[in-house]
Amino acid sequence: MMRKYFTYILLFGFPLFGCQNRPAEKSDYQKNWTLLEQENESIAFDADIKLSDAEKVLDEQLFQLRKQFLTETNKQKIPLFNRSFNEIKPLIEGNKLFEIFQSMPKGGLLHTHSGGITDVKWIIATARKYKECYVYDGTDNDQFIFGQLAFFEEGKEAKGFVSLNKKLLSDPGFEKKLADLLILKRDNLCTYTDYWIEFEKRFKRISLLLPYRPFFKEYYTKGFQDLVKNNVQHVEIRFIFDELYDFQHGKYPLKTSITDLQEVVKEIRKLNPQFSLKLIYSSFKFLDSKSIEKQLEIAFELKKEFPDTISGFDLVADEAAGNSVYSFRENWMKLDELSKKYGVKMPLFLHAGESNSVFNKNILDISSLDNPRIGHGLNLIYFPKTMELIRKQNKLVEVSPISNQILGYVSDLRNHPARVLLSNGIQCSINSDDPSVYGYEGLGYDFWVAFVAWELDVKALKKLVFNSISYSSLNESEKKKALLYLDRQWNDFVQKMNGKLK
Repeated sequence: MMRKYFTYILLFGFPLFGCQNRPAEKSDYQKNWTLLEQENESIAFDADIKLSDAEKVLDEQLFQLRKQFLTETNKQKIPLFNRSFNEIKPLIEGNKLFEIFQSMPKGGLLHTHSGGITDVKWIIATARKYKECYVYDGTDNDQFIFGQLAFFEEGKEAKGFVSLNKKLLSDPGFEKKLADLLILKRDNLCTYTDYWIEFEKRFKRISLLLPYRPFFKEYYTKGFQDLVKNNVQHVEIRFIFDELYDFQHGKYPLKTSITDLQEVVKEIRKLNPQFSLKLIYSSFKFLDSKSIEKQLEIAFELKKEFPDTISGFDLVADEAAGNSVYSFRENWMKLDELSKKYGVKMPLFLHAGESNSVFNKNILDISSLDNPRIGHGLNLIYFPKTMELIRKQNKLVEVSPISNQILGYVSDLRNHPARVLLSNGIQCSINSDDPSVYGYEGLGYDFWVAFVAWELDVKALKKLVFNSISYSSLNESEKKKALLYLDRQWNDFVQKMNGKLK
């Protein structure tokens, strides 16, 4: 018996010693696990945020509300994360978290577009008030598409156009049909549709409304009022400049868009003195280098005259169909020369990486350009060295979760690339891109889907909100005032929510 025991010892060692070592091994394992967790947290985008006691209380409250909501949807077997925004929109609106995110101060909206910020039902109702407003009722052709709205002097309307008001009166179902033509819905994430084609049609249908000066003023007044109501204090619009006109004076100079918007903001500020606006001069990726050269000249001229309103330059349109950022390298190399000529700097705020493809390399240009913010940046995660450079350069990615889903870049929002960016220390902000085209207003919906799908906490929410002012194109003095205002609003929100959720 003893011989067998000694044989066992020789083969397997002393059991007693093994038992004595186990607690030490477990302790090392725990230490390594904790250390690794801390190291991961230390490089996250919100590592510098320290929550107050009140914020910690709110954090726990929001955690429980999300947990309850997800438990309920699981019980009802609702495939929450495998359905489109359009399908779950009523579910969002009926959820207590949505009310909280609607009332949460959101800082700035850094990524939105002219033509995509105002409620579609309002657009139809307001346009029909103008007797000179018409709608195209014919079949699509090279010039016009069904449902396209435009202003014409009486008797001078183009062929196929009928009075919008008369059409709505004679056909009670047309208002809903027109609204559906102006909103891009994705009812099923599995069905195939060329969503960029449909997306661009929505803009085309209102493109002839916006240059009409009386409507232009009303449109932006309503858009800014909606944002203020949704607790957005600053907005930066990728703005496509066009000559405004009316039928009394004809066309106005290009700068009239700026002076009219300044007047609109002045009116908004009478009741909301914190509200501010910047315009990012935008042109199109499908133009050639020579055309972009002319566009840059115009942008610099306007920035020289309106340095506090024009903040930078961008190129928009479908990245899969347009020219690469690199193809305009000669234009970017002339920016310093143009800066000296006009006495102003023109930072770039380029759309880049709005793609699922590793072959789209627009994101590679960003780290080499004066480009403090990136529009979308979805495929940045495929370029680890560039991601590291952008983190070191402290550049911000403007994330638009709902837009990304509707345009087909992300189906399950739990798998949104922004989750990878945030955990790797890339600074981001939450944006709505073109909310009216997607059938909603404000920023509350985008914060809701990010919070629920990305498992965010109050620490992350706070960083995302404050990033939107810290990385805005406000000047240092404006930024300081905006951050002080936001800090007060945020603290008030935390206190009120804690009282309400007790």
